[in-house]
Amino acid sequence: MEMPSLRPSPTALLNPCADPIFKILFTNESKESNIALTCFLTDIIGKKVSNVVLQPNELSGETNTDKQSEFDINCKIEGKVVNIEMQGLNKDNHFGRRAEYHVAHLYNHYVTKGLDWKETPKAFQISVLNFIFDDSEKDCISYYLMRNQNGRTIARMLNVIFMELPKIEPVPDDISLLTPVQMWGKFFLYASKPEKTEFFDKLAECNRGIKMAVTVLKNISQDEINWYHETRYWMHVSDEKTMINAAERRGRADGIQQVARNAIKEGLPTEQIAKLTGLTVDEINKLK
Repeated sequence: MEMPSLRPSPTALLNPCADPIFKILFTNESKESNIALTCFLTDIIGKKVSNVVLQPNELSGETNTDKQSEFDINCKIEGKVVNIEMQGLNKDNHFGRRAEYHVAHLYNHYVTKGLDWKETPKAFQISVLNFIFDDSEKDCISYYLMRNQNGRTIARMLNVIFMELPKIEPVPDDISLLTPVQMWGKFFLYASKPEKTEFFDKLAECNRGIKMAVTVLKNISQDEINWYHETRYWMHVSDEKTMINAAERRGRADGIQQVARNAIKEGLPTEQIAKLTGLTVDEINKLK
């Protein structure tokens, strides 16, 4: 018996915000995929990029105790080494630390013994974030460098770039007003939404890299195994969010119970404690 397809419809497109699809999109063995990656890097870095060469995604440490790095897209361009990631969750609010570690590890990996310091490549950690990293920044893209207290940089060798998709979503769908970075953000957000097809097609006509990315996305969306990978990814994301929310609920419940216990010790009336905490009288009595 033939298994039903995971593809919702014959024209449905995979979601590039899903980590495995993001990887396939830019590392597919096709001319279109390479052009899409080259154009994406040009628009994000803000300088013309050429000769993009993919590298192994897993970097080893120098010792057995070193933390390993597994990148989404690891590549070399002229005078630069780049890791690109799609990130859906900010686990424990530590993504900034992770990004700094990755760019440092990337730089260290490609600076070999005896290499003239003038020949060392710049390292870029580019992260497309499906969450807001910094509420205080209005721009959808942020560039981070090592600076002193007066804002002066050292050598500009370690570069961290964050593109925050939630900040792009509310931007009006007026192509004439979108920056190249915002266009890519709209591409990631709208690719799998049928109701955005008309705008999506116009977007592709205005940006060569996105046009190539759409071609690749349409091709890889024909493969059932890619829909399986996407489904597995969203299941994983749901599981992680469920665990995080459950932990937060347990934490709130424990906190409320502790407030009730303290109020009981202070001799407050049960009815007042119930009003204060939202617990029932029976729940409060069990804590006595």
